[in-house]
Amino acid sequence: MNDNNPYHRTARRYDAHLRLPIISVIRRDEERVVNETLARYGDPTATALEIGPGTGYYTLTLSRLFGEVAAVEDSPQMVDLLRAGLGAKGIKNVRILPGDFRSLPLAASCEVAVAIGVLDYIADPVAFVGRMCEAARRAVVLTVPRRGLLGACFVAGGAMQRTRIYCYDRDTVAAWAPGWRSSIVEAGRLARLGRGLTLIAAFERC
Repeated sequence: MNDNNPYHRTARRYDAHLRLPIISVIRRDEERVVNETLARYGDPTATALEIGPGTGYYTLTLSRLFGEVAAVEDSPQMVDLLRAGLGAKGIKNVRILPGDFRSLPLAASCEVAVAIGVLDYIADPVAFVGRMCEAARRAVVLTVPRRGLLGACFVAGGAMQRTRIYCYDRDTVAAWAPGWRSSIVEAGRLARLGRGLTLIAAFERC
């Protein structure tokens, strides 16, 4: 388990945290761009791999875009919440895989690999994204916090929870998948003229 992720310790408070006013504003802007990005790769005959689905916020989107979703979650508490949430909504095409994505045999197992809000807490993003590229036949989609004012606030908030947050710039993220075409968009703004918190990256196999 990734013990640096604070929501593994407080899984049942995860959704309530995301509804806090400032976070919900940032998330709405982020969600718009993430959904537009995922829709580019949607294929009802293909499988999407989602790493760190949490309580299933983007799992629902992926379940509508793909024929099957393999959701890898390493927090037992989150697995229970995800399973209950999907069951309550009658979602049948999501297969939950409990365990650490980095240790599961997932080479070429999906069309698209997705990690939303996961690399915020990962100390070695190059190895993590490398594993995502090994798993995906077509594309990799991920988000990371952007270096800047909002990123610094996020880092400070994480420190108060004894959590290390990792922020990046666009050029650093673009180098994580050598040989893949990259498209990186900034989102997660608090105001129309402000810089966003989130970088949303899509890597396509050449």
